[in-house]
Amino acid sequence: MVEPSKFRQAISMFATGVTVITTRGPDGPTGMTASAVCSLSLEPVQLLVCISNRLPTHKVMSETGRFCVNVLGESQAGLARHFATPQEDKFAGVEVRDEEGMPVLSAAIATFVCELSERFPGGDHTIFIGRVVKLDHLDEARPLLYYASGFGRLSSREDSLLQHWMERGAQP
Repeated sequence: MVEPSKFRQAISMFATGVTVITTRGPDGPTGMTASAVCSLSLEPVQLLVCISNRLPTHKVMSETGRFCVNVLGESQAGLARHFATPQEDKFAGVEVRDEEGMPVLSAAIATFVCELSERFPGGDHTIFIGRVVKLDHLDEARPLLYYASGFGRLSSREDSLLQHWMERGAQP
């Protein structure tokens, strides 16, 4: 039997992008930070998200059948922490716009508004499959990454060249 704590340590070695899943129910918008998100299909265009069964976002997504995946950029670790922390109004002070009735984070580097097409049980989570009905993205934006239980970013070609140069003993 695999211990959950050992699994958590091992899976943290898998770098993922960071997203905020948002939706809107009768009581207003709700959202949460998620890294268990991936593309699924091009025909039809679909993606999947895995959400803990105990979270308010899970309840609203199940009831409304709609959600938005907001991909965060490399400078948005604070926004990721904000939506990962339980609080009464996660949208206080966060700039959003309405797309297809969903709250979309204005600062996101890519957004995917989805209609729920299927859901499957996955232990203490539910796997939601969404058909993308609207999307947007910023060219040249760089993603926020999650690795080893912390946030990071991709290094640019220039960063890699500078590091290689410095490892060889050169001074900047």
